[in-house]
Amino acid sequence: MYKAGETVIVTQDDINRVGVVLDQYAVNKQTVYDVLLETRSALCMITTAPANNTRINRHLTSKLCDEDGNSMIEHTIPYKSLVEDEDLPFTRS
Repeated sequence: MYKAGETVIVTQDDINRVGVVLDQYAVNKQTVYDVLLETRSALCMITTAPANNTRINRHLTSKLCDEDGNSMIEHTIPYKSLVEDEDLPFTRS
């Protein structure tokens, strides 16, 4: 499970991108995430299932985005200031 503000690697059509989790919720007993990518594109309701073309890549995220501060990759999105200024995109429908 990923928390809001956490860096993740999103694989979309075999291309890996860095993003930050905006929200996490359950839909039909499955956990889905809203993610803001470095390109400032928002993706809604993506999962970690490897069968999907667009997904949070659990393997790469665990290797490159360590929770303990030993991260090799960190998002450059000013997440905290976006939250404070209430400028995060509305992604949940």
